[in-house]
Amino acid sequence: MKSIEKTLFWKSISWVQRTVLGIASICIMMIVVINVLARYVLNIGIFGLEEMIVIIAMWMYWTGGIVATAENQHIKGDMLDMFIKSKNVKKTIGLVAHSLTVAALALFAWWGVEWGLWNLQMGQRTPGLRWLMIWSQIPLVISFVMMFLYSVYHLIRAIFPMKEDNFTKEVTE
Repeated sequence: MKSIEKTLFWKSISWVQRTVLGIASICIMMIVVINVLARYVLNIGIFGLEEMIVIIAMWMYWTGGIVATAENQHIKGDMLDMFIKSKNVKKTIGLVAHSLTVAALALFAWWGVEWGLWNLQMGQRTPGLRWLMIWSQIPLVISFVMMFLYSVYHLIRAIFPMKEDNFTKEVTE
């Protein structure tokens, strides 16, 4: 059976996420350079640049969270590996950790969608440029939903490993 990670759908989603990360990074860098040049070389301030940076940074930060979850590269404190030598115990702990992650992200995704819909109804705007605040809040909603879906996938892979599966080696080693 072909791994879902090798499908065009999975690769397309991964490409979109990495493209958003790349574009957001470049945009933030360019805005900061423009702001520094304008402020310190030309002695002028450009109105609204800080608001743009916040919105773009939200997209970059939360998309990074999606990519880290997709690659199962969360920040972990795996001190148990020093004390536990049994592969079965390690696998059980990994399954419990994946299950808790899925449960927490299900709750966060639900709250995020509720919060996003509420903010959309409120029509809040940024103070300077008067842009809708939802543009900086959408990435949070999207990321919690995507992180939940990726975590469900990783839990399933931990329960039902494939033959040439490097993922289960990460869980059990």
